[in-house]
Amino acid sequence: MEDTLSLKHWGTPPKNGIGTVGKCVAVHCGWGRVLFGQTFDKPELLAGRLMEEETGERDLAIYVRDPHVILSMAPQTLFMDPSHSFRLNLKELPAAARSADSNMFKVRPAEAVDEGAVNRIYTSRGMVSLKSGYLAELDHRQCVTVLVAESAQDGEVLGVVMGIDHTIAFDDPEEGSSLWALAVDSQAAVPAVGIGLVTALAAHFRAAGRAFMDLSVMHDNAEAIKLYEKMGFERVPVYTVKKKNPINESLFIGPQRAENLNIYAKIIVDEA
Repeated sequence: MEDTLSLKHWGTPPKNGIGTVGKCVAVHCGWGRVLFGQTFDKPELLAGRLMEEETGERDLAIYVRDPHVILSMAPQTLFMDPSHSFRLNLKELPAAARSADSNMFKVRPAEAVDEGAVNRIYTSRGMVSLKSGYLAELDHRQCVTVLVAESAQDGEVLGVVMGIDHTIAFDDPEEGSSLWALAVDSQAAVPAVGIGLVTALAAHFRAAGRAFMDLSVMHDNAEAIKLYEKMGFERVPVYTVKKKNPINESLFIGPQRAENLNIYAKIIVDEA
């Protein structure tokens, strides 16, 4: 672990980080930026970039080194995301993580015409929509891959997943990749769409020669965690920091304590 740039989150960066640390890489994913913490050499610089988040978007910094120091730079504005990170070894891909053909849907690269369907799914799941024209610009963002699951029956988009190729993004010495923004239509009657998207993305990155694929999942999402572990994902010590905003408010305000108040008192609390 001490020789792994993405997992060593304290002290001096490992030797394989020479040439990577200091690049300060941020990849825009349509809903916000993913800032790669292992490419930043100064905590104040990473904190400053997070503070530049655009209204309506959701940026995040992952693989953060010394996260407690980053938080100290702006304790009223930044917070530690309560998610666990998991890693899938693509060099020795478990059978449970290998893509299997389905006669009910197919997974394909997203196209510009899919933007409306993708955003409908994201909105229905309470997620941030892609900015207008993002899918049409994908050819210019070769480090980002967006896949959709298309119904074999009527051609409707059933789900979407996004991935970042770390090697293309910043010449990652670990040759990693990561999965982001997985969502399945809540009205979809077709089973295993989410699994199909995850395995298809893993196959894509494996074919590209990547060593692993990381993802983050909320710490209390026991069902998803169980599924990922069954597929062969293993927990890794990766930390994510975000800027506080109305979109992620539930992650940093803690549990509501006004449940026993009457309706009028709740209104006062909410307004406050």
